[in-house]
Amino acid sequence: MSATEAPASPGLTSGDLRVRGLRLPPPEPPRFSLTLKIFAAAALLIFIAVGGAVAVAAYRARQVADAKIAEDLKKAGPGWESFQQNRYEDLHRALSVVVNNAGTISMMSTLVPETGQPDPATVFDTLKREQASSTRADFLLATTASGRVLARTDKPLPYTADLSGVPTIAGAAEGGQTEGIWLSGGRLYHVVAAPVLEGGNRLVGVIAAAFQINDEVARSLEQLLNTQVVFVADAAKPGEPAKAALTASTMGPASAGAVAAIDRTPGLVQRVLRDGKPIGPLPLEISGDTYLAYLLPLRSSTDQLVGAAVALRSRERELAAFREIQTTLIVVGLASLVVAFVLSFFLARRITGPVGRLVRATEQVRVGNLDAPDLPVESKDEIGILARSFRAMLEELREKAALEQYVASLNLNMSAESAPTVVAKAPTSLTGGAEPRVGQLFASRYEIQGVLGQGGMGVVYRAHDRDLDDGVAIKTLRGEALSADPSLLDRFKQEIRLARRITHPNILRTHDLGETGGLRYLSMELVKGLTLKQLVDAGEILPTPVGLRIAKQICAGLAAAHEVGVIHRDIKPQNIIIEATGGLKIMDFGIARLKEERGMTAEGTVVGTPDYMSPEQARGHALDFRSDIYSTGVVLYEVFTGTLPFDGDSPLAVVLKHIQEPPPSPQARNPRVDPKISQIILKCMQKDPRERFQSVNDLYEALARVTAQAA
Repeated sequence: MSATEAPASPGLTSGDLRVRGLRLPPPEPPRFSLTLKIFAAAALLIFIAVGGAVAVAAYRARQVADAKIAEDLKKAGPGWESFQQNRYEDLHRALSVVVNNAGTISMMSTLVPETGQPDPATVFDTLKREQASSTRADFLLATTASGRVLARTDKPLPYTADLSGVPTIAGAAEGGQTEGIWLSGGRLYHVVAAPVLEGGNRLVGVIAAAFQINDEVARSLEQLLNTQVVFVADAAKPGEPAKAALTASTMGPASAGAVAAIDRTPGLVQRVLRDGKPIGPLPLEISGDTYLAYLLPLRSSTDQLVGAAVALRSRERELAAFREIQTTLIVVGLASLVVAFVLSFFLARRITGPVGRLVRATEQVRVGNLDAPDLPVESKDEIGILARSFRAMLEELREKAALEQYVASLNLNMSAESAPTVVAKAPTSLTGGAEPRVGQLFASRYEIQGVLGQGGMGVVYRAHDRDLDDGVAIKTLRGEALSADPSLLDRFKQEIRLARRITHPNILRTHDLGETGGLRYLSMELVKGLTLKQLVDAGEILPTPVGLRIAKQICAGLAAAHEVGVIHRDIKPQNIIIEATGGLKIMDFGIARLKEERGMTAEGTVVGTPDYMSPEQARGHALDFRSDIYSTGVVLYEVFTGTLPFDGDSPLAVVLKHIQEPPPSPQARNPRVDPKISQIILKCMQKDPRERFQSVNDLYEALARVTAQAA
């Protein structure tokens, strides 16, 4: 049964509003055009940017240069520590080859009976070979377990010294790997030491490797810090004032001038090499150039100040780039201003051109011409997105117009058939309450005007609501049907309870549930139109735009139902009304239920219409929203092919096919079906709900893409 009424005559459609050959007046000219606004804004911004850059550059050049140098120089301390630590790790790896060598361990374990120590000559020769082949150290030295030197490769034999008090040696004698800076012979060295262990645990001696801090080290540090680097050692004898002596540098001939500048600065050498304070950045005049310098004191492993690392940056060299930029900026800026004024005008025209096309297209649509608009859809920016959205909207309007025209043409052809549904035979009075008659006032409120349909449950009437002064549909529940199935009343209540939860243009509104004279009835929205089933059975297969318009409206209505948790469970063309305006209404929520509820039927009980029933619904399993998507797929199959996917000798045979057989391709039934639409339908009708669209929103988006591609 349906709460529908066939319209008495077709109304105007959007197709009637199309204007052929109409010359439109030009759009209203703007007082201050968008082109001129963009041109003026771009030109002003360019002028401010270039002019401001030139004005500020001169003031900021030296300030930025000094700040940049100071910032870089302040990183010299952490940079030096990181560099030094990495170098120590590399040196330890080289030394471990020596101390773990079986020959070295044997040499240090073999004692001369007379001295009770390893043979110094043998140790010297072995260390010389290892120095050349493995470590590449500037010198190696070996000590006994007590810290007494056996040999040092840069000193002739005999050579002896007690280094037990030197932390580098003492720490290694305790079993650890140690490192530190040594000052020896006016040179600075990085020294690493490691124990020689016999059997992995008995200390038999210590070997140390020294690597000079030379020009190569300075150059490596220069690359890391992006500064000139100078190393100085404290060349003063005990009791004398500190004296800086050059040990390594990246400055070439200017190195001596750097040391001289350090010496000339009052108190600088004393504060660095005696007080141990990092100093800088401070300016030093070196060979006619101003350098900013940062001095970092160097301490030996005994915590004695032995020298300093000096990082320097030339102010003049730093400013040279700024001065070149400043000069170039002035020249280029003046030229850019001239060019920018010209380019900004053409750029503005290029930007506003597509906007103008959109304006003209809007004027075409305003007068009803949906076919001709020229849209800038090729653009990849926001204008292109707007144009493509506008084109998709036009396609939606064309689909709506096509559906309106199609329904109007059917109404003309079917008006003779529709008329009898308005006049009803006088119904027989039934047990449980008398059915209303045409012309009778029902429930002291509704003037019964005709019968819209009737079935086993009851009758649907067209009526006039005196209280609201509006047309309504009245759906009654027969007394004998209620006696045969007491659950019908609960379903009646369920229908209004669920339908009233949904407010959407594509859902038939339900007003109230009432009773009069023992007869239960439901009042609902009266819609003038045809059921989708009538549309499908009326003649030829529906045109693709008409089908797409119908499909998307079904999705919109179901999305509203699913959003509030309602599963319809009986989606079929008989429960879908098409209005003369092209609107669509989904009705009959008699067996619908909430997703979180068990509903009016227990699991294992089958309800629904066999031709449109999902496999899980046919099996009596618990349902979710994807069951409605399957039924929608069957409806779309019928809309685009004119036939159902499955037929059989009995409803049970059809149900079994829904459970067991894959649906035939829609293109096999109608070769004109768009392949993309065919794929959408088959995806909706997958046996496994997990392989269908997971929501009607996903289904709607797939249909919208078909519309967009058609546009």
